[in-house]
Amino acid sequence: GRHTEIKRRRTMEIINLYHGSYTRVSRIDFSKCYRGLDFGKGFYATTSRIQAIKFIPTAIGKALKNGTVPKSFNVSDGVLSKYSFIKDPSLKILEFKDAGLDWLHFVAAHRNGTLFPEIVEKYADYDLIIGKIADDQTASTLAAYTSGAYGVPGEKETDDFVIRKLLPNKLKDQYCIRTAKAAACLKFIGSELYEKAKYSTR
Repeated sequence: GRHTEIKRRRTMEIINLYHGSYTRVSRIDFSKCYRGLDFGKGFYATTSRIQAIKFIPTAIGKALKNGTVPKSFNVSDGVLSKYSFIKDPSLKILEFKDAGLDWLHFVAAHRNGTLFPEIVEKYADYDLIIGKIADDQTASTLAAYTSGAYGVPGEKETDDFVIRKLLPNKLKDQYCIRTAKAAACLKFIGSELYEKAKYSTR
């Protein structure tokens, strides 16, 4: 009933999160976070350990391209960082249950910069965004969508077509921590090197 719902909402939920990078990230530095990502500027982590490990080579590729790491830097030097996140009920949280229309418009707005500016504005002060992460296949669908390859983004026919393409994909989740208030809920647990993380089954 209603009573249990209210009681449940008050309890703090603790979630294990993972972040794959070229370095250990023990605390969030928002100045190092990029714009133009799925859920806007913020620190991204996932509940999927495997997903975070898989992302490490990509993160290193970006770091090499940007000159953040020396040319001699190796993928095996990558690091998986582990955290516990306390989902404080006082945080402003937007959570997408699936890769549906709302998720599509939200991601398109943040990736493109010219699409759906009202969405960016509406959720600008949210502390945490939770939703699906685009894999390689969905990323190319999203790129085609935002460029107008399937028709005008936002028009029913275009959106329906793209949603049909996205739905079969079994996408992992991502948490985007966007404010200092949300960052304060993240506790660094430890880290391990890419090679060790990759071959340990846990």
